Amino acid sequence: MKKKVLCLVLFAGLATTVFSWEPTDLTKYPAFMKPGDLILNFGVGLDAGLFPEIGVSNCVYLPPVRLTFDWNTPLGDKGLPFFMGGLLGYQGHFHTKDDYSWHRMPIGFRFGYHFNWDIDKFDTYAVATAGTTLHMGSGYKNIKANPLDWIHIGVNVGARYFVSDAFGFWAEVGYSSHSWVDIGLSFKL
Repeated sequence: MKKKVLCLVLFAGLATTVFSWEPTDLTKYPAFMKPGDLILNFGVGLDAGLFPEIGVSNCVYLPPVRLTFDWNTPLGDKGLPFFMGGLLGYQGHFHTKDDYSWHRMPIGFRFGYHFNWDIDKFDTYAVATAGTTLHMGSGYKNIKANPLDWIHIGVNVGARYFVSDAFGFWAEVGYSSHSWVDIGLSFKL
């Protein structure tokens, strides 16, 4: 019974949001953002499942960390609320008993779109990432055998909430920095 009530409440909320949303909202940035704003995001990935040896006593794992920057760039005659930017990340895996290690550094270009829900200091967006991943360490001796490991492509949906005009929090779900969920801090310049 509780599941049915929860589904009904979520459906009613979604329907209310969709029907109160106007087509002109698709052509505007959220109220606290404007064209030309630069947004820096720093965060950490919550996915630790890429290395099967996690939990081994002689292993140190550094989760994916990343820095992204997004520059609001309106496109088209109506100035649609797009942004472009970049991504730089790092992830590491070290064995303390021997010299075995892996290092991954995704580097990429981001291109995305802001959705305007008319909620103060709240930003939702969809973003695509394309670039390369640099592999280093003794664990990648034979990486040249598979060139697809060097290609870095990702698609995410995300949300930012700013507690002030220049500082906030963000979360993204999807794949862009060797994790499926990323969270962190946002800074609007």
